[in-house]
Amino acid sequence: MKKKRKFKAPNTYVIIFYVLVLVAILTWIIPSGSYSYDKAGKVIANSYHSVAANRQGFWDIVMAPIIGMVGNEKVSGAITISLNVMLFGSFLEMMDATGAINIALKNVAKKYQKNYYVLITVLTFLMGIFGTVQGAYEEGFVYLLMFLPIILSLGLDTIVALMIVIFGTQAGCAASIVNPFSTGIASGLAGISPGEGIIFRAITFIVLMSFCSAMICLYAKNIKNDPEKSVQFFRRKEDLEEFAKADGGKQKLDSKQRKIFIIFILTFLIMIVSLVPWTSLNKDWTFFVNATKWLNNNSITGTILGHNLVPFGSWYFNEINGLLIVMTILSGFVMGYDIDKIIKIFIKGAASLVSTAFIVPLARGIQVLMTEGNITDTILNSTQKTLGTLPPIIFILVCFLVYILLATFIPSSTGLAAATISIMAPLGIFAGVSAANMVVIYNFALGFVKLIAPTSIIVMTCTQAVHVTYGAWLKASWKYTLGYLAMLILLLITSVFVI
Repeated sequence: MKKKRKFKAPNTYVIIFYVLVLVAILTWIIPSGSYSYDKAGKVIANSYHSVAANRQGFWDIVMAPIIGMVGNEKVSGAITISLNVMLFGSFLEMMDATGAINIALKNVAKKYQKNYYVLITVLTFLMGIFGTVQGAYEEGFVYLLMFLPIILSLGLDTIVALMIVIFGTQAGCAASIVNPFSTGIASGLAGISPGEGIIFRAITFIVLMSFCSAMICLYAKNIKNDPEKSVQFFRRKEDLEEFAKADGGKQKLDSKQRKIFIIFILTFLIMIVSLVPWTSLNKDWTFFVNATKWLNNNSITGTILGHNLVPFGSWYFNEINGLLIVMTILSGFVMGYDIDKIIKIFIKGAASLVSTAFIVPLARGIQVLMTEGNITDTILNSTQKTLGTLPPIIFILVCFLVYILLATFIPSSTGLAAATISIMAPLGIFAGVSAANMVVIYNFALGFVKLIAPTSIIVMTCTQAVHVTYGAWLKASWKYTLGYLAMLILLLITSVFVI
């Protein structure tokens, strides 16, 4: 008997290639048109007009990702964004090689194990930090297996540990204060600095993490009072035997690892401070501008550091990339690695994210085809007359729903941003919603979908690792997921008035 072939969803590359082909076909169908632009490059209202068609063919499809990488006079290149992704891979690979982060997490879990409310809150916030600064996702099961022995020893169940890791990381990703794989790429594709909207995202992080911590504590209290309420109660004994064994691994950071941990924290603190648009928030906040001018003009510092330092508040991908290179190499020297080992770690980390980095120019090719085919402004003009006429609050809620549907099928933050932001950001501006707000909508949708979707890697790997069925996860978490969704909607509505 012939076995039925199971459906296998195409990977992100295939999906984006299909979109490239579709866009090329649309240039033969959609009328060509263009807006007029002022000297600042902004669209002049009601200036849409027809232009000559420039239909895109096979060679244009081949060239689109290449132009997407290097750019041309109409579309900026994505090479700095791709480089940022790979350099983050190098930095994180160095952190992993030192072992400092893993040991630190284990120590935190053990320190607060006597008070499970504090333990849950601390671990959830830690997961949120990893989500908001590095987009923690695929590696979630590693953290889960670190925390599970302590969680089970407190009389709680595997669902508590799952909630800490999944809700924690994905709420952090929803905020994505400086997450290079979502906010960084989406902001770059939208043509704005990752610093735009960073204050709101920071506030969102605190709100979401506090809310998730409270929800998980509530669930834990119910299970502590009545263990039989757990969907996993039937295998409580097996879980204890398998996961609650003593951890014989290294428990303390040595002096070098403590320095690495400080470098790790310092790197992200510098990123946050450097991306906040200080003078835009308050024209009198010129400390960083003045300090940088002094450093550039001083004969000693100018000679040593150079005369082209960029002040905090004006950093972009180039400066962040420079920071990552310095911190990665510095960490290697602190650990006492020779230069050959540092370079090997550096290249290994970058290589691990080449596939992600290549998605960006591939997807930027969509924008290239639309721009060269003169259909971008036609689509914007049409959508402006429909969605663009909606009040901003209704518009963002509709966009949020659209992004939830898209994220279910394209759960890759890089792929989703690259395939949609270049279209959605200009549409939002027509509706009176800033590009920074569109980035928030995109992040929120991903941060929701990855809690429950069967296409979510963190859900499927983590539940499988601890013998929880997908159905059991949904049964245990659906009430809390709905509460989380309601909080996201409330924050989205608030964002209209503050971003």
